[in-house]
Amino acid sequence: MGRIIKTEYLDIDIDLLTVDDMPNEILKEMYELCGRDVAVSLMENFCGSFLHIPARPFDKIIRRIATEEFDGTTASIRNIARKYKMAEPVIRKLLKQSNVKNVPVDGQLGLFNKNEEQ
Repeated sequence: MGRIIKTEYLDIDIDLLTVDDMPNEILKEMYELCGRDVAVSLMENFCGSFLHIPARPFDKIIRRIATEEFDGTTASIRNIARKYKMAEPVIRKLLKQSNVKNVPVDGQLGLFNKNEEQ
């Protein structure tokens, strides 16, 4: 016997649950993609809640990484964009959203960085 969930009407052994026991298509997908324990945990802990997963869920992480790797030069924007397979304007936008000061405009040369690659 595995972990037991006590409901109002009966006790349920979660080891006996199948994907067909899930109450809707979303939880069936969760069961198949993440496993039974995750689906059951969602049902236990978020019952009645609305769960919204953003269309671009990794933007905050990418913004943090770009901010950490940005050294103030156009070349670093180019390198970050290549490294993460993103467009340079997207990196510039993420840096500006992170309130990074002096993000170079596309094609702008650094005034004091004569050695900066173009």
